Amino acid sequence: MSWGMSSFNAVSASDYVPTTKWPYLYEDFVDGTVYFSKEQKTKQMKLNVHLQNCTLHYLEGDKVMQADPRNVEMIQLGDVSFIYMNGELVRLVKTENGVGLVELVKADLDELNKNTSGAYGMSTTSSSVNQIVSIGAIGVSNLIYTRMRLERNEGKELPLIKKFYFIFGDKIVEATRKEVGKSLGESGKTKLKAFVKQNKIKWKEEASLVKLLAFFQQ
Repeated sequence: MSWGMSSFNAVSASDYVPTTKWPYLYEDFVDGTVYFSKEQKTKQMKLNVHLQNCTLHYLEGDKVMQADPRNVEMIQLGDVSFIYMNGELVRLVKTENGVGLVELVKADLDELNKNTSGAYGMSTTSSSVNQIVSIGAIGVSNLIYTRMRLERNEGKELPLIKKFYFIFGDKIVEATRKEVGKSLGESGKTKLKAFVKQNKIKWKEEASLVKLLAFFQQ
């Protein structure tokens, strides 16, 4: 299967803000296609990306279900493609000659934890995790779509972590000057420095990182 390019960022494209009661990348479950790795089957479903574990949720009637990452090769939501990277769904930005640029968006539990007090005024990671409506080990019987929709605005705003990565076959490198430099030899670092300067690369901007794909083709 060939990977396509997507330039749409579901979170920043509108005023939508995920909450602890609606911890999803999209404002609602949307029509999409799941490409299953087994037998190359596809299925049209109502889909969303859960931001705690960065995994695929889908609707089965009024129940919210979680897909097994091992069975999913790719999902397509409009012109936006997602693949699993280390067990987490990432948005596929672009690929060139086998090198991919992806974006990971996930819940920032540490930031959420700062506003969660535990015993004696201390914060606990478990308490912040428990704020997020998630399937976890409780099964799907407790996650009802209509109920979640009604309660979505009762939760706290969910802080997010956004990171870009380059994928070279089985190798994954965070798209930062430091990490990309570490993945190269000394001659590669010199070439990278020249390329970054010539192309005015800004490491936190998607369009700049897309330009870097050309560097890896040299």
